[in-house]
Amino acid sequence: MATTVSALAGPRPLPLVGNLAEFVRGQVSHRVLDRWADEFGPTFRFRLGGSDVIGTADPAIVDVALRKRPDAFRRSARVSDVIDEIAAHGVFTAEDDKWRRLRKVAAQSLNVAYLRQYFTTITMVTERLLRQWETAAGSGESIDVLDRMMRYTLDVTSGLAMGHDLNALENTGEGLHSRVPMLFPAFSRRINAAFPYWRYVKLPQDRRLDGTVGEIEAIVKERFAEARVRVAAGEPPSNFLEALVKPIENEPGITDDEVFGNVLTMLLAGEDTTSSTAAWALHYLAENPDVHEKVRAEADEVLGDQRLPTDPGTVGRLKYAEAVVNEVLRLRPVAPYLGVETKHDMTLGDLFLAEGTTLFLLTSYGARRDTARFPDPDQFRPSRWLDGAVKTEALPFAPFGNGPRFCPGRNLAMIEASIVTSVLARAFDFIPDHTAGPVEERMAFTVFPANLHLRVRARA
Repeated sequence: MATTVSALAGPRPLPLVGNLAEFVRGQVSHRVLDRWADEFGPTFRFRLGGSDVIGTADPAIVDVALRKRPDAFRRSARVSDVIDEIAAHGVFTAEDDKWRRLRKVAAQSLNVAYLRQYFTTITMVTERLLRQWETAAGSGESIDVLDRMMRYTLDVTSGLAMGHDLNALENTGEGLHSRVPMLFPAFSRRINAAFPYWRYVKLPQDRRLDGTVGEIEAIVKERFAEARVRVAAGEPPSNFLEALVKPIENEPGITDDEVFGNVLTMLLAGEDTTSSTAAWALHYLAENPDVHEKVRAEADEVLGDQRLPTDPGTVGRLKYAEAVVNEVLRLRPVAPYLGVETKHDMTLGDLFLAEGTTLFLLTSYGARRDTARFPDPDQFRPSRWLDGAVKTEALPFAPFGNGPRFCPGRNLAMIEASIVTSVLARAFDFIPDHTAGPVEERMAFTVFPANLHLRVRARA
């Protein structure tokens, strides 16, 4: 006989709010889920408000849920509804046949051939970052690493997504570059809100959010009109927006709303997730000088007299830098769990799930608990990724998801993070700066470092 949700163990809920207070306390909900899995077993039950939620780190259940999307599972309606009402539909929140169509569009626009064309933008922004850190090395200033990495990835992603140079790295005043990083925290506030007040009254922060989204939409529409002209004239696509113009065989053309949704998805995913990974990588190099030296030696060998990698093939030879990034993704996953809902009644293993049941899939739990695959799991050891013994996308470790909805931007994210890790490690010595307090992690839709500061000096 199948086990029901009510029979699962879990933390004791409070009246009305359930386990919500403990779940959101300290902005480390992913660590709370890990602790509950340790205490109550890999599949457990908890309550958010008046609703039961299943948390699971069971690789078999996680694998089925990821591979049977979008037919048997959909993204949590609460998450999708909040994102959809803020911005247009994109591949991130789309479901069923609409998702299949938008996925084809996104995958085509992020394929290897286009990555080579996008590389000019990555090189330009990386050179800008290097010059800025050289200035910091000369002045001795303390660098807010996450802030710089967010500005770097925002410049890269806005250039790749729509051919628009925000120059967030060098612009310090008010502007779109300063407002885009506020979008993910806004999503998080609304997803975790006890009541959707914004549907009835708009606070100043809600009006700022609407203004930022409208500003991005105006740029996207203007750039897409220009892109149609360029592509019609026979010019090859030079950014994601222009690649969206190319029709998919046997599919209708993409609409303006779908263009905006996909560009905004790329802009947010590229800016927030990649920046956190790159920032953590620099933190671990500062704390592990022996690893830093290995990254630097590899960069000397691969780059030679070149200041930067000149093409994706060169980045592909930076194997140790890539191993550092994989180890960071293991220890500090940006998206450590995923909320999904069942689309019909089903039985997974011996667990019965009714239609509409919410599951939180702990996709990175095993990366910190599976001692067979990851001996000494709490240790930062990039070398574990070099001998091919560990697969980067094998459950229970799936930082970019798994199954049909595997993240199409994985290659781009790995290229950016590997370049930053290698180029900055080669050029500078890192000195941790803890004057703002110890380095911590926080969660606002994705996980990011807090109080991460470094001082740098030019390599002797």
